[in-house]
Amino acid sequence: MKRSVHSANRYLVPALMIACWATVITPLAAQAATLVVDLDGQATATDCNGAGAAFTTIQAAVNAAAPGDTIFVCPGVYSEQVVIPSSRGNLTIRGSGAGVTIIRPNTVVQNSSSILLGVPVKAIVVVDGANGVTIASLTVDGGAADGGPNPTANCTVAGFYLGIFHRQSLGAVSATRITGMRSTTTCAIGIRAENADLLVTTSFIDTYNFGAIMCVGLASKCTITGNAIRGLGAVTDQGQAGIHIRAQAAGVISGNTITDHFLIGAKGTLNFSVGIFLADAQPSSNAHLERDNVFANNQLNVQRQGSASALR
Repeated sequence: MKRSVHSANRYLVPALMIACWATVITPLAAQAATLVVDLDGQATATDCNGAGAAFTTIQAAVNAAAPGDTIFVCPGVYSEQVVIPSSRGNLTIRGSGAGVTIIRPNTVVQNSSSILLGVPVKAIVVVDGANGVTIASLTVDGGAADGGPNPTANCTVAGFYLGIFHRQSLGAVSATRITGMRSTTTCAIGIRAENADLLVTTSFIDTYNFGAIMCVGLASKCTITGNAIRGLGAVTDQGQAGIHIRAQAAGVISGNTITDHFLIGAKGTLNFSVGIFLADAQPSSNAHLERDNVFANNQLNVQRQGSASALR
């Protein structure tokens, strides 16, 4: 019996070896499978219009996957939240392209919590304790479930609304768009990494409240390279920082284009918008944490708070 759709038998038995009147059966190692997701329940790994049986939700495919598998998601809008637990490490979730495969829940509920702050987290995608998870070639859109500015939210009380939450994990986000991460009741951020080692490359993050990417905690390291990060532009109701490296997190920020973070009517350095915010960042992993980025239309390109040594 097949364990999942669109995979060959995971366990293969080679030819029988007969010696000394005994039969020896040697199983090969488990083979990685490709699981396919399509809204109409019919697709193959090579043809989203194919007639094979497919999962209709990404979460169902995650639940059925084994470490090393790939989940290929056909074009469509998937109204769901996705949780990838520690038992689903070495997993790739790959869409058909940003703007083509879209995860856009109509409502969101708490599905995690902050390790560092203990506050609730409502995330569209959670990678919780799983290592080797890659999310690629899709869009994560929070605009249907919440929206609006929240310039005064206290994250230590209100909690978070997140596009992707890497929680005590190791993984990557590539060729992905994260958009619409705004909320009037919580701190809304595109990607947040806590106690995580995360690589974010060639992605586009826009239309967020407090930040595009936030990397937090002594056990965190974020490598952020080759991305386009675009704030709300000149607004009166939302202070923003495109990239945050905070609370002894380490990281490398290079080759990004960071634009349009500007708060009209800003009152001093604690009440304005910035492209990169380094608050007690940990410089030990790289002598030049921030380099070779392109900035435009930011109130301030880089702000350092207790982090001067992180750049030199």
